[in-house]
Order: sequence, then structure tokens, then C-alpha cells
Amino acid sequence: MRLYYEIALRSFRRATTYRSAYIAGTLTNAFFGALRSFVYIALYGAGGVVAGFTQQDAISYTWVTQALISIGAGWIFSRELMTSIRTGDVITDLSRPWNFYGYWLSQSLGERGFNLLVRGSLTYLIGVLYFRAHIPSPAEALGFAAAISLALLVSFAFSFMVNLTAFWLIENSGVMLIANVLLGFFSGFLLPLAFFPPPLAALARLLPFQAITGLPAQVFLGQISGAALGWTLLLQLFWALVLSSLAALMLRAAMQKVVIQGG
Repeated sequence: MRLYYEIALRSFRRATTYRSAYIAGTLTNAFFGALRSFVYIALYGAGGVVAGFTQQDAISYTWVTQALISIGAGWIFSRELMTSIRTGDVITDLSRPWNFYGYWLSQSLGERGFNLLVRGSLTYLIGVLYFRAHIPSPAEALGFAAAISLALLVSFAFSFMVNLTAFWLIENSGVMLIANVLLGFFSGFLLPLAFFPPPLAALARLLPFQAITGLPAQVFLGQISGAALGWTLLLQLFWALVLSSLAALMLRAAMQKVVIQGG
């Protein structure tokens, strides 16, 4: 465990060097957060509640999801594994005495942890200051911390599987595009799942993507609490285990295709 902790720590430190990129990313997230907020302000102009969301709930939800872009809640932004497969550098990582999945998971947790603490928190702070986004209670914050921890595991496992397709495909940009469309739409990133037509919402709830974005956002807003929070965390844990197992199976299948010259 010490090895993976050190890998995560170094990934966290490496992320701190890209200050300009984080400033640009925060401003971009804030721009689209403001744009989506103004759309909700226009839609809720007459007041009322839509699918259990008030205007302020919808605006707060927007800023939470914009903040969660920092952990890959809207689309897959990590392509380092895919690149290493294409260049052949992946052989070096496979030859080292560590768990390959654990190595990439630790690296991802370090980087995304920094993203969430800096880019994510600053993005949401803008929403609080300019659009009066929801400020969670201590209980909501604690529940969100648990939910986002599991969301990180689900998000990484999904991203890992998509990146692994580079072992079989010469060009897997199409797979990446389809994966991002599914993630952005069915996770609740673009719209809360409660806004979907019932058949589409039912389908979305059968998929793992809401465990990455929609559920943590609702926990943050206090819409999921008590016993429902326990079931939500169990659902996230379920998808984390399922996707991690599928990723391990894909990795095992990929290893049968790898040929290292000389042994």
C-alpha cells in the first residue's frame, strides 16, 4: 500500500505544476456554469418546482456538476494509458513489480484529488458568490465525501476500460466519443435524471453513469439523505466492484495480445 500511496502523492504534486491550465479550466467551467444557470433562470421565470427541483436547486446542481468535471464526471479526459499502449511504453509498466490496475488507479486518484480540491472547489465557489449556489450542511458534506470517493472509483474503472480498447483498435477515437456521449448524457451531467421522460430515466438508472455524477450531486444538495443515502452508497459500491472486475477481465484478455521481444 505504501507504493500506491507514494504514486498517488507524486501524481498530486505533479498536478500542482499546471497552474495556468487549472486557471483556464476553472474559468471555462465557470463560463458554462453561468450560461446554464441563466437558462434555468429563464425557464423558472414563472416560479414553481420541476421534478422536485426548485430554481435554486437546478442552479446549484449545475454548479456541482461543473465542479465535478475535475474528476471526469462529464467526459473522459485521461488518455495517458491509451497513449502508452500506442507507443509501446505500456510494456515498461507491465514489467514492473506492481499491480498494473493499482498503479493507474493511484495515479488517477492523486491527479483527480488535486483537481477536485482546487479546480472543482474554485468553480463551485464562483457559483456560490454569483448565483447563491447551495452551501451544504456538515452532514451533507460528509455524505458527499463518501459519495465522491466511490464516484472516483467508478469513473476510473470506466475510463480504464475505454483506454484499454487501444490494445485491439488501431484508432479508438470512435469508442472514446461514444463513451463520452453516454457518460455526459446518462450520468445526469447535462440534465438531472429527474428531468428525463420516465422510460429514459428508468434506463439511465440501470446504467452505472449516475454513480459518477448525478448521485453525488444530489447527495451534496441534500436531496438524498438518511436511509436513502445508505442505499445510494451501496449502489455506487456495487458499480465500482462491477466495473473494476470488468476492467480486470479486459486487462487479462489484453495481456494475451502483448508480445515482449526477448521474453
